[in-house]
Amino acid sequence: MIGFSKMVGGESTVSERLTYKSGERIPKKLVEDSKKPIPVTVLNVTSKCNLKCVHCYADAGIGRKGELSYAEIQNFIDDIAEMGVSVLLISGGEPMLRDDIFDIIEYAKTKGLHVSLSTNGTLIDEETAEKLKISGVDYVGVSLDGLAERNDRFRGLRGAFERAFDGLRNAKEAGLLTGIRFTVTKYNIEDVEGIIELLVENEIPRFCLYHLVPSGRADFQMDIGNRERRELIEWLFEKAIELRDDREKTEILTVDNPADGVFLYLKLREIDMELADYAIEFLKYRGGDNTGFRIADVDMFGNVHPNQFWFDYTAGNIRQKRFSEIWLNPDDELLKKLREKQKYISGKRCGRCSFKTICGGFRLRAFRKGDLWGDDPSCYLYDSEIGIA
Repeated sequence: MIGFSKMVGGESTVSERLTYKSGERIPKKLVEDSKKPIPVTVLNVTSKCNLKCVHCYADAGIGRKGELSYAEIQNFIDDIAEMGVSVLLISGGEPMLRDDIFDIIEYAKTKGLHVSLSTNGTLIDEETAEKLKISGVDYVGVSLDGLAERNDRFRGLRGAFERAFDGLRNAKEAGLLTGIRFTVTKYNIEDVEGIIELLVENEIPRFCLYHLVPSGRADFQMDIGNRERRELIEWLFEKAIELRDDREKTEILTVDNPADGVFLYLKLREIDMELADYAIEFLKYRGGDNTGFRIADVDMFGNVHPNQFWFDYTAGNIRQKRFSEIWLNPDDELLKKLREKQKYISGKRCGRCSFKTICGGFRLRAFRKGDLWGDDPSCYLYDSEIGIA
């Protein structure tokens, strides 16, 4: 996750309230945790979903037998709390379809976890929003992938946009921190500007752009080209600067392309060396792909994955072995290598990049192209910018 607003202004809104202490140039906790395998942990609580999104990494829809019980989830929460995990991201499918979702959130809060909810938002009416508030959830992220027409086409339901945005507003009006998750593809890139303007107008405090990761129902054919990607990230950079003096409205972040952090650093060098120095320092601790190290996923059946987009690789199952045992002292060779990825990255560009230690590419995307340690096909930086002659 690359915090554009944090890097161009030294502050953020939602991120600061969730994980940072106000006034810290480089958050102490970030520095302390950067070398520890204590992950932000994604928990997929169900495979059920009331929508049929064309790019769903979990291939969600009809619920399947064998999903984790409430008691099993409680045991998992006990375990991650004891090992020092601070952030639990609850996802699905659609987590609001679990009858015990409020109990899960409440239990995680009793264990001291920051709880984020990733939802399509369509089931959050005023009463549900109030229940979420009472449960103690820290953040509600609603997935939108375009303005009304494109979003509804993506999500497979007419009216999904209106219902999702109503859910977002209901959560905000209940006093919850809110934001949207937008996965950019060649079919919806034209709506990025409109979505951000809509959020600013409604004072929704976070816009999080996900670069597409081919997984589940998503594939490379849906992705944008690197020329478009560079133009989009440059526009987001300018937008973050525009909004930095109005931080109570909307902060901008991107996910799943660590090259974004390098690009921001290079752009900041052109306008403000002090901010550029801050950005590169921040990236030393926050930049790069933390898959298998400080990002983990446990799916609805208890399988442990290096991240939430890697359902086709399992490092263990929490029904047979505690998550802390699987994660902290891994027997799994992939987890071991991901934590020492600098030894293995060998792509013609990633392997020679002067920013290799703070970026290193997004390994799963490289893997989907055929070489886990090869080049990230979504790197849009020029050879001259990364020190390749």
